[in-house]
This record gives sequence, C-alpha cells and structure tokens, in this order.
Amino acid sequence: MTDSNEVSCFLGMTIERNIDQRVMRISQRRYLETLLERFNMSECKPISVPMECRLRLQKGEESKRTTKPYRELVGCLMYVTLTTRPDLCSAVNYCSQFQSCPTDEHWAHLKRILRYVRGTLDYGLKFEADDTAPVLAAFCDADWANNVVDRRSVTGYVFKVFGCTTAWGTRKQQSVSLSSTEAELVALSTAVCEGMWFKRLMEELGYTMQGAVPYYEDNQSTIKVVCEPKARSRLKHIDVRHQFVGDLVQHGQIELQYV
Repeated sequence: MTDSNEVSCFLGMTIERNIDQRVMRISQRRYLETLLERFNMSECKPISVPMECRLRLQKGEESKRTTKPYRELVGCLMYVTLTTRPDLCSAVNYCSQFQSCPTDEHWAHLKRILRYVRGTLDYGLKFEADDTAPVLAAFCDADWANNVVDRRSVTGYVFKVFGCTTAWGTRKQQSVSLSSTEAELVALSTAVCEGMWFKRLMEELGYTMQGAVPYYEDNQSTIKVVCEPKARSRLKHIDVRHQFVGDLVQHGQIELQYV
C-alpha cells in the first residue's frame, strides 16, 4: 500500500479539501451524469423538487407491470442517498416501496427524481469547522398516516457533527400510529437509538461529550409526553418507547428542544 497524497475521488464521490480554510466538500456529479446518460435522461428538463407534494400511489397490478428497469434505477439512487444526497432520501424511499410490481405510473414518478437530479448535479455535503456548534445534535420528524395503502407513517432524522450533516435516515414505521404524537414519538425513539451509537462513536474518536445531546422536535405534545409522566396516560400502548426516551431525558443524556 502506497501513500498517493490527497484523495480526490473515492467510490464515485468527488472529494475537495481546502486545508487552509478548513473546508471539505463531497459530491457525485460524475456519477450522477453517468446515471442520467444510462437511463436516457441527460437532456431532461430539470425540476425543483424530487417528488410531488402529497403523492398517493397504489400498489401495481400484475397485468400492468412495466418492463422498465425500475429496480435497477432504485438501486442506483439508493447508493446516492447513502453517500452524499440526503435530499433524495424521502423520494427514493417512497418509490422503493413499489419494486415488487412497478407500473408505468411508478416509473414516471421514479424518473421525476432524475429530473430533479439533472438540476442539482453539484449538490453534496460540505464540512467546515464550526467550534461554536455542539459536538453532536439531531433533528427528527415524522408524517402521519399519509400512505393510503397501509397508513404507516414515515420517520426521518438528521445528525449534525459540529453543525455539519453527517448521518441521516428515512424509513417507514413498522406499525400504524393512532395519532401524530405517537408517530413523532416513534420517530424520536428511532433517532435516539441511532444517536446513542453515534455518541459512543464520537467518544471513541476522542471527542468529549459535555452535557446532553440536543434533539430538535417540532411536536410539542411529543415533548410533553416524554418529559411529563402525567401526560402519558393516553399512550399506554407504546409505553416502552416513551419510557425509554423519558429515562434518557431524566438522566441528562439527551435534551428535547422544540423547533
């Protein structure tokens, strides 16, 4: 193994670093351009959002199954969402639910993501030193029963290290939530579990974690349920989740903040 100095490309990612300014940027323009060419979308008209607002697609019927390379494109886009493009997570996660029997309608909405990519080829992750930002902070959110097929909500979260986006995730919840508060609580507990691992990783890397890790939540009822035991009576059926998060709050390991 030899030292080839500064790395500029790794697994399809372009890495740019300015040591003097303490800035690093990671993007995937080349990979995305190849992807657009591969699926004949190099000259498509760019759009500003990857997915229609409140999109409601139904599962496809076998008689309407498309022959288009649906799974292939989903796989290519999933790789991008795992590396440098958290802005694609929600749309790709939604479209991936229809891989078992995609139709031409599903294919059209999946290609819409490529139209968004066409106009955002230079988007990526930027890491710059911010000593005033907390070592680790998290943002989490959830929709509520927007999926007309199974009514299961979707969890989303983002972790920032010194103010820089470092980890993220979007996934469908495993059960149907009876209220927006419950959906948000499920999302919060999922993010907290991820955050506990992340905190230990930061400590192993030598960072001192002083005080509680802030978790930013936009549902005041969820914060109240977690922080005030008297408010938990109507959520007894998910008692384990809010007790888990509540214990971490009481022990000063995490702190919930309304945003």
